Amino acid sequence: MSWIKEEKVDLPPVIASMSINRPAMDAVQNLAAAVTFGGSVLTRVQEEAISTVVAAINSCRYCTMSHGGFLRQHSDDPELASHIMHDYTQADLDDQTRGMLDFAVKLTKDPAKNTKADLQKLRDLGLDEQEVLATVLITCFFNFMTRLADGLGVEIQENRFEAAKRWMSADVQAMSWLMEHKEK
Repeated sequence: MSWIKEEKVDLPPVIASMSINRPAMDAVQNLAAAVTFGGSVLTRVQEEAISTVVAAINSCRYCTMSHGGFLRQHSDDPELASHIMHDYTQADLDDQTRGMLDFAVKLTKDPAKNTKADLQKLRDLGLDEQEVLATVLITCFFNFMTRLADGLGVEIQENRFEAAKRWMSADVQAMSWLMEHKEK
């Protein structure tokens, strides 16, 4: 991508894609640090599970591959990461994490249909107000990031893609939108 400043190549490609607007890039990095990557009250596995589910629902190749990889790394469980990338309902999850993912899917697919009852379901699972807020923030943030990545044509680095293919299940590898490179 020709608009990426060369001094930002050490940044993740989706962040580097904003390098011509430094204030926006810095704001997104600060928000990411505040609500994800260990910055929330959720576990790192829960953060990455939400991120991966949102990316997969949005069919964002870059974010699904990136956060599926982070999920695999932090859970040390390629089966879990593959389930979350393909069909989280098949994953062996605790009730709280499953509830968070159900909420994230609904908020992603049809945000106008979310109600106070959906928030109450999270509370009924034992999530406190900070955990509920973290679930909402991570879901919203990754809906933004998937649109940023797809809007600017950000692609997963080939070496990361090839490494991920080694641990991804056959079901994940059958997802054509994930496995096929987009034309640049």
